[in-house]
Amino acid sequence: MSSIRIPSWAEKVADSLGDGPHMIVSGITPSGHIHAGNLREVMVSEAVANALKARGHEARFVFIADTIDPLRKIAPGIPEDYKSYIGRSISRVPDPEGCHESYAEHFLASFEAALREMEMDVEILRSHELYEKGVYTEVTREAIEHTEELRDILQEVSGREMPEGWSPYVPRAASGDLTGNRFVEHRSEEHAVVFVDRDGNKGIADYSKDEGKLGWRVELAARWKALGVTFEPFGKDHTSSGGSTETADRMAREVFHYPVPGRFEYEWIQLKGVGAMSSSKGIVLLPKDLPKIMPPDAVRRLILGRDPARALDLDLTGGFPAFMDEYRDRSRNSLVPFSHLVTIAQTVEGNVNAASRVLEAGGYRQDTVDLSELAKNLEYAQAWARDWAPESYKIKLLTLSDARKAAEALDETQLKYLDEAGYRLNSLAGTEFARDGDRIQDLLYSTTLEFDLRPRKAFAAIYTVLIGKKSGPKAGPFIAQIGPYIAVRHFVSTYRNDIFQEGAEL
Repeated sequence: MSSIRIPSWAEKVADSLGDGPHMIVSGITPSGHIHAGNLREVMVSEAVANALKARGHEARFVFIADTIDPLRKIAPGIPEDYKSYIGRSISRVPDPEGCHESYAEHFLASFEAALREMEMDVEILRSHELYEKGVYTEVTREAIEHTEELRDILQEVSGREMPEGWSPYVPRAASGDLTGNRFVEHRSEEHAVVFVDRDGNKGIADYSKDEGKLGWRVELAARWKALGVTFEPFGKDHTSSGGSTETADRMAREVFHYPVPGRFEYEWIQLKGVGAMSSSKGIVLLPKDLPKIMPPDAVRRLILGRDPARALDLDLTGGFPAFMDEYRDRSRNSLVPFSHLVTIAQTVEGNVNAASRVLEAGGYRQDTVDLSELAKNLEYAQAWARDWAPESYKIKLLTLSDARKAAEALDETQLKYLDEAGYRLNSLAGTEFARDGDRIQDLLYSTTLEFDLRPRKAFAAIYTVLIGKKSGPKAGPFIAQIGPYIAVRHFVSTYRNDIFQEGAEL
């Protein structure tokens, strides 16, 4: 935890919460893909928990998967026949792909894996197991005994009239359905309710077991008391007038006689140029995708932003290198620009020793000291280039044999130009000018004058033998990034085939 930066807003929240002990809670219903936008709530909780722990306070950080919640609509990509399961707890709906024990676990598993990869110190609890273990037994009894008070609060806050026979507790029918069951009688000594299902069949549900659940708004307040929650963040949809937090706050104070936990209202995240993330609309960036392109702490900084109370446009395309440079500059563990790493990663194709030589020749010796760290950074850069980078960043350096084949399309003057430019570039290798893109650009341009060759045609030859295209990134800075020797090898070998051998050390 000591390596994780605690933002100032989390420090302020921790100051307002007092000494504790604290129960920090976050929760999501895994009824579809849990997208990266959901990470914001979890990371807000984590930041507050870390701020409390840094003060020496006891703080338990818990993520509750609302697995007992009923399936309300099927997620994109789920077979249409799954509509027959609507109304059943997602912990009791089969996995559509047969790889997990339930529908809920199918969507929860990858999210759990992402939290582990984020090295997050969090307990994962499943709501159906909390009901099974009797954690909610007493608050459920309390809720049923105060049905009228809870009903009045719901109607006053939401402005909706509750139907006749409304109950804060929703029993499960023999069919598994959690909807359409009418409360008849409370048997307090047995922790049970008598109900009639939608077909008129009478049943009994034991609320000390997983035989039903509290309605969502009631459950929120009841959960605070049952678990001893002292802090929980909420998105703006819950905190709007008439929303779930307004009803839960009143229920906590007036019915359960429990103090309203501390709160932080966070804003939505959306993908730049795409819109707000939504599992139901299929606009999804999965949390597992983020640690592929950056370290865990960078994911935290990206998702939380400067202030989670403000909306955030995630730019994982053209603006991402600038974000990584800012992050790495703050971390002070790298000098090489991320865009440079992207170029090198695509050029050396995972060869960390080759990357180390290129970086060292370019004056970035600090980034070559720890080869394991360099290898990881190259993985991030290569994954970003593959999955997110605009076309302008996508570069695949040709092999020598492919460069020679590509050079067959060039005329004699272009080949002689490359040969001469290669030998002049070679004189820069190992000097302070090896990383000077402008100096290299001038060298390449001045060489065209000696061959009476139009610059456009000359530079087309450069791109042809380096990346197999007629155009590309500005040649001088690009060659400075990959290292002049690599360009020398390609330029000279297209004219003098016996100079370099395929696979030779860079």
